[in-house]
Amino acid sequence: MRLFIFLMILTFQTCIAQQKQVSITIDDVPNTLLYKEDSFKSKLLDQLDAMNIPVAIFINEKNIYKTEFQDKNLEGLTRWLKNKNVIAGNHSYSHINYADTTLKGFQQDILKGETLTTRIIHQRPRYFRFPYNSLGDDSIEHADIRQFLKDQGYIQTPFTVESEDWAYNSLYENALKNHDNDKARQIGEQYVTHTLEMFQYFETLTQQLYGRAIRHIYLCHDNRLNTDFMEKLLNELRASGYSFITLKEALEDTVYQSNEYYFGRYGFSWIYRWQQNDEKRRQMMRREPVDEDFREAYDQLANKK
Repeated sequence: MRLFIFLMILTFQTCIAQQKQVSITIDDVPNTLLYKEDSFKSKLLDQLDAMNIPVAIFINEKNIYKTEFQDKNLEGLTRWLKNKNVIAGNHSYSHINYADTTLKGFQQDILKGETLTTRIIHQRPRYFRFPYNSLGDDSIEHADIRQFLKDQGYIQTPFTVESEDWAYNSLYENALKNHDNDKARQIGEQYVTHTLEMFQYFETLTQQLYGRAIRHIYLCHDNRLNTDFMEKLLNELRASGYSFITLKEALEDTVYQSNEYYFGRYGFSWIYRWQQNDEKRRQMMRREPVDEDFREAYDQLANKK
């Protein structure tokens, strides 16, 4: 009897683990500042393609013009968009913060940001993600831009998990610049560890809130850190029981139909935005895992600039 119960528990735990799903979404594509060093191709894309991982990318078309190699940069974006596992998203043309500009100005930047993408894939991108995940300063600004996106046929793309990879990347790039490869590797390992801790935190939180595993959306960026450590991160997630799904599949989870109750400018997880009680939201945010060593190192680096 005890053996039977043990086997039932093990089977149940296995089923729960198999239910863990995540869509990988990548902002600030293409990172053309890496292209010359990487022989004008995206090593990150090559890794994702080799692992057969579906991804949604959110494009800043202004990045094409950040270096003198515009033709090569456009070829790089085309390689992303022609990949069978890649879904296109608009991240605005110039990555401006909606909360820091006008509604009209931001609308123009959104429309400008779909030009090259539409030409390459022969249709407008379906998905939009706000730069800095900022939907504006108040409920009126939120409502105005949501209506505009709806009128334009865009699906506004949230996220549930992120791990400040952009900040880890700053430290990582700085270590590489100083030829401290051991330090760079340590930072990369810290990033992977912290990301796994964040996934575990949000898995526990969503079990408490919804009584089930939800289909997560992970937000990260096209940067050197992910170029070098994405394969390790995805392998660790897979070993933890995650399967990788498309953004479309993730958004079919009914949790993404939840009402939002946060109307400020800050870009935190939608799991928090779906909480009606402000104090409960703050309590959940305070319980997030914190990498103290990383925080201290990043603050020191930022203060030097």
